[in-house]
Amino acid sequence: MEPVPFASPVTFLAWLDTQRQPPDLLILDLMMPELSGADVIKAVRSRPSCNTMPIVVCSARVAESDVILTLGLGADTYVRKPFNPHELVAQVGAMLRRAQVSSAASQQRAMTAGPISVDSARKTASVGGKPIDLTPAEYRILATLVEWKGSVVSREDLLQATGETDAMERVVDVHITSIRRKLSYAAHLLRTSRSFGYYLEDEA
Repeated sequence: MEPVPFASPVTFLAWLDTQRQPPDLLILDLMMPELSGADVIKAVRSRPSCNTMPIVVCSARVAESDVILTLGLGADTYVRKPFNPHELVAQVGAMLRRAQVSSAASQQRAMTAGPISVDSARKTASVGGKPIDLTPAEYRILATLVEWKGSVVSREDLLQATGETDAMERVVDVHITSIRRKLSYAAHLLRTSRSFGYYLEDEA
């Protein structure tokens, strides 16, 4: 796997449309010419083939609102500038490892909680058999909650599940809000345990 640099986000998006397979991972800044990083994230996530492609944002903008907004749009992790290059390499490595589908995982059956189903092999989720469109971070949170259905999972543990080790626990709340909206009629199964975390009920 070799990195492919781009001079502008417009050039990258044009290139992306010519690819049969999406890149293994995308690293981008928020402040760029022509389009902002937020615009690029929205454009990438609008392409079905890029739904699960990991996105790493590196930015000098350190306000909590910027981090929350960016992750809410579909980025997977946020690395603040200035950063140690080894930190970025470690983040990228962690993202790539999580994105790989092993042969063992492909044999795992889908996990369920009521009408909610998570397919660990295909990295997809559905409600009542209808697929729902989750970002990679949202998928990992939902998969963790389904796996531990009935048990409270702390914000810290959910943050670890997403790989966003440099983010704030408040970011988990943003992802949960988005997941609830996408769960539609099953949203009531995703419960909040005040001061502790979240849990998923298994509807009888």
